[in-house]
Amino acid sequence: MVPDPVRYTFTYETEQYADGVCADLDRLKDAGFEMIKLKNFWSADEYRGINSQWRDAWTGQRFEIQFHTGCSFEAKQVTHGAYEQLRSHDLTDEEELALQDFQRRVTATIPWPPGARDIPEEG
Repeated sequence: MVPDPVRYTFTYETEQYADGVCADLDRLKDAGFEMIKLKNFWSADEYRGINSQWRDAWTGQRFEIQFHTGCSFEAKQVTHGAYEQLRSHDLTDEEELALQDFQRRVTATIPWPPGARDIPEEG
């Protein structure tokens, strides 16, 4: 029941992001994969991208696909340590605020792909 034992990342040029994501969502569904959930984080302060969970109808295997631009993927990589620390819940209030501030500053540098915020959430 782990939601992301296998993870893939698709990346797109900023200007083609929304069209590319929509085309790949359709392609995955047409291939018989079942979307469990899609979460659009393009309006978030500490992370930008789209995360989706899927199930292979033939094997039942669950997997995650993250949809990024080159910049949003790089920001995710740069802030991943902070994200992991925040998930530990073993921080002082000051440490937590500093890590969140770091994530916000990095995320603020990511260009917004046209149409990215309009991709609807599912599940």
